[in-house]
Formats: sequence, C-alpha cells, structure tokens
Amino acid sequence: MANYNSILYETTENGICRLTMNRPEQRNAINREMAEEMLRAFLQAKKDPKVKVILFSGAGKSFCAGGDLSVLPTFNHNSVYDWMAHEGYEIARAIAENDKVVVAKVHGHCIAGGLELILACDLVYASEKTKFGMTEITMGILPGWGGTARIARSMPIHRAKEILLTGRKDYSAAEIYDMGLLTRVYPAEELDTKVDMILNDLAARSADALRMGKSAISRSFEGIPWDAAMTIERNAIAWLYHSEFATNLRNLALSTIKENKE
Repeated sequence: MANYNSILYETTENGICRLTMNRPEQRNAINREMAEEMLRAFLQAKKDPKVKVILFSGAGKSFCAGGDLSVLPTFNHNSVYDWMAHEGYEIARAIAENDKVVVAKVHGHCIAGGLELILACDLVYASEKTKFGMTEITMGILPGWGGTARIARSMPIHRAKEILLTGRKDYSAAEIYDMGLLTRVYPAEELDTKVDMILNDLAARSADALRMGKSAISRSFEGIPWDAAMTIERNAIAWLYHSEFATNLRNLALSTIKENKE
C-alpha cells in the first residue's frame, strides 16, 4: 500500500493496480489534495514494471461528482484558471497517455470532472444505476480537463453536443451506453464480479502486448494517415514477435504440437 490520504492505492501479485478515490462523504469530489495524489498515483503505476492494468474507481456510493466547489473561494483569479484548465487536465493526460490499460468502474454519480476522467480511460464499465452528466455549462464555464475534445471523439457529434450544452446531470447508464460512450453496463449487483473477471483476463496478457496494443490503437484514433498507422502496427508486431513472452509462447505451442503428434 502506498502512502496517500485521499485515495487508496494497492497492487496485486498478478499485476493489477487498484486506484480508488476515497472521499466518499463528498461523493469523491476532487479537491487539491486528491488531484495531486491522483496525478502522483497514475505516474507511480506507469513506472511500476509489475503493473499491467489499473482499476480506477470511487469509494462509497459514487464514482466522482467532479471538482470540489468548496475549494474555489480559496483561489485567486489566476489560480482558478490553473485549476480548471491545467491541474485537472494533467490527471486526464496521465490516464490517457499511461502505458498501462486503465479500466474505470463507475457507479452512483459520474458528473462533470468525473465524466472527464472516464473519457480518458481505456475501458469503462458502469452500474445500470449510475447517473452521468457534464454540468459545467450551468455555471457559465466549460469542461477544462480535455472533456470537450474527448467526448466529441467518443460518440456521434450531435449526441456529444447535447450532453455538453444541456448541462443535464441525470443521464442514465443505458442512455449513455446507447449514445456510444460506455464499454458495457451491468446490473449493480454484478458490477464488481464482472469487472474483476475482466481485470484478471487482462492481467493474464503480455504486458508488452497490452502496452503496444493501447499505443497503436490510440495513435490510429488520433487520425494519423493510414500508412502511418499501419507502420506503427507492423513495428509493434515485429518487436513483439522477438520479445521474451512471444518466444516462450511459440516454444510452448511447438512443444504442445510435438506432444500431440507423439
């Protein structure tokens, strides 16, 4: 267990890092301390060679209700801007650009900055009872942690505009899934079990293959030319083909074929 105050951080022997926002009384609203600790935790997991996949979740009854508005009166004009447009953005960037696969497990409320955080994750699994929304416009501002760009690339544009411009905070998981955002939606009582199964499947894969698979598909998603995307894919395959994991796998396959013939 790492030393954090507002989050929980633990790793398992099979390569899973569990990173949990831990301000349940505030529905895991993000204050300065949590922001700093989340950034440090995602960077710590990225540097840990034993970690293959990161589970990102919230303690208590909600995933995350966004930024903690109670901290705003403590800022001057410039520091508010830094908080809205820079500090939170660095967290989302640490998720999206992490070498490890980041899986979000979402329940309760996923609002404003909380929604921006899951937009940066690789896989997003939600309880059917989760409520979603991007509410910044109701305060006369916009998402500042990459939300406008990521939501536009995560679903059909007219649906993304509705979520952003209406400021609703009561979208159901079924609605958001139908709009194209979530990976899967599960009954509340099945969410933990289903996500644990997925995590264990991912942890059984090659760390190098997971890292390169995430990188290759992310670069392609950014809209680079087809030939460039194919070059990245071929280079990744070539590197993986000669990796220790792939070599061991081929040797095992050859050994199995030989035994079957005998």
